[in-house]
Amino acid sequence: MKSPIEISLNFLKFRPRTVFEITEKLKSKNILDKEIKETISVLKRNGLLDDENFAKMWVRDRNLLKPTGSFLLKLELKKLGITEPLIENAIADQDEEELAKRAVESKGRYRGAEFAKKAQFLQRRGFSMNVIFKVLKKEE
Repeated sequence: MKSPIEISLNFLKFRPRTVFEITEKLKSKNILDKEIKETISVLKRNGLLDDENFAKMWVRDRNLLKPTGSFLLKLELKKLGITEPLIENAIADQDEEELAKRAVESKGRYRGAEFAKKAQFLQRRGFSMNVIFKVLKKEE
């Protein structure tokens, strides 16, 4: 049987993870809570586990690939076990209007679409109605 560290390192090979994800993975392998805590501690000490950096990286990468509103980002990060203060910190510098513009421009089929279609698309991407109206009114 693999050690908790080996399991964790193998899991971390694919992408950075949160403390919550590593904990859940180890629980699924029937690892004792004491060993899980020790493993998490070792990973943190060695810089392999950092929820704050993870949250910032998630927001940055997500917005590079698929511009996303704060609402959806918050949901995704909560699902990954990130705490509210870390989420708020990670999305603090987000320019929602710019991201919404980029989101519409990145989807060719919405460039010439009517207002309602664009608004629905942006809403699915997690942008607030306030931001959606600002961006789409400027476009008209």
